[in-house]
Amino acid sequence: MTHYAFVHLEFGNARREPSIELLARFREAFARPGDRVGLVIVDNARTDGEETYTGFGFETARVIPGDNSNREFSGWDAGVAAVLAHSEEPEVWIFTNDTVARHQGWSPQRAARFGQEIERLSTHAGPWILGEVNDYVRSVNTPLGPQLEYIVTYGFAMNNTLRKGLVTLSPGNEFLDSLVHDSFEPARKLFRDHVDPGYAETRLVFMVADPTQMEENKRKFKWRGGWYKASPLSAENFADMRMKLRCVVSETLLSVRARQLGADIRSPYDARNGRQRVRKTLQFFADKLWERRFMRRLKRSG
Repeated sequence: MTHYAFVHLEFGNARREPSIELLARFREAFARPGDRVGLVIVDNARTDGEETYTGFGFETARVIPGDNSNREFSGWDAGVAAVLAHSEEPEVWIFTNDTVARHQGWSPQRAARFGQEIERLSTHAGPWILGEVNDYVRSVNTPLGPQLEYIVTYGFAMNNTLRKGLVTLSPGNEFLDSLVHDSFEPARKLFRDHVDPGYAETRLVFMVADPTQMEENKRKFKWRGGWYKASPLSAENFADMRMKLRCVVSETLLSVRARQLGADIRSPYDARNGRQRVRKTLQFFADKLWERRFMRRLKRSG
């Protein structure tokens, strides 16, 4: 028997139903007879009070107030604390936010693969984290060390081994504030000067829109989109941009921290893995073909 816990983050309940319906599809793919599946919905717009949620067959679901100091990351930490406060310690945690069913397309096959991979990993005792993987064009130096790829955090899972090692999903408000300026000045950007410029550029291009460089950035960073609220930095949007950037940094650093704890980073469904399999297969055949030709030349020369 495996104990699973969903921790879903929202800001108000306007997008709740499509998100929980998707979580129920994940549950159908991984849950086996005798398994326990809990759900905590963390509403970062709620300041007090707790209520029961009974939708989509979740028997022990609760809606609780969150912590919006680092948006979804501090909210997820509040959800974890709420589960642990009930003397529960699930083997597997699944974290989602309210963009999981809004900005993502989940075919039945994709949802099933995600749930099935959670079930497959549930018996692995070593630390692991599962989700869509984004990779950089080249290695970057994050504030916690070098990085080639990271888990995108609209929806991801990890086992309790990793969760306990991390302690919190958020790297901490004090640490994040040490990386990002706390007031707007036209002559400077959001990151403080000691943050590696290469890493800073990869994060800022996602959210600070410069219409004159959009096409160049698409080619340079191999992406086709960005944050839906991307805009030029100004005094009016600085506070929102600053909070968003702290979340963007928290997202990439979560994978760095997981790696430092020895975690396997897994991704069952994203297109990158499909392309990688095809590319590596072609490389394998090309290498073997070259090897065979080389051995024939050796035999002829011998």
